[in-house]
Amino acid sequence: MDDNATGRAAAPRRYLRHGMLPQLAAFEAVVRLGSATRAAESLCMAQPTLSGQLRKLSDALGVRLFELHGKRLVPTGAAQVLLASTRDAFAAFERCEQALAELRDGDRPH
Repeated sequence: MDDNATGRAAAPRRYLRHGMLPQLAAFEAVVRLGSATRAAESLCMAQPTLSGQLRKLSDALGVRLFELHGKRLVPTGAAQVLLASTRDAFAAFERCEQALAELRDGDRPH
């Protein structure tokens, strides 16, 4: 049985279909920096754009990611689960970039 028949490939496709990498980057920055404004600044985007990214991510996943406590965004339990996976995924991308850089460096004449 292939991945499509078992449903194993369905979850990764959801992340690709909704273009979630920018959304996940916005989400991770908000959690890490504790502020949507600071996260938007660090990502060189307007705060309303960042808020839209967070809204799309929450809608696509079907979970609430933040609660508003005063003016502070507090990550929900779902956000904590997503954050761990997001950091794992970003670390995997970094490892891939490092491996590719080593291969590129190895292909260059000395």
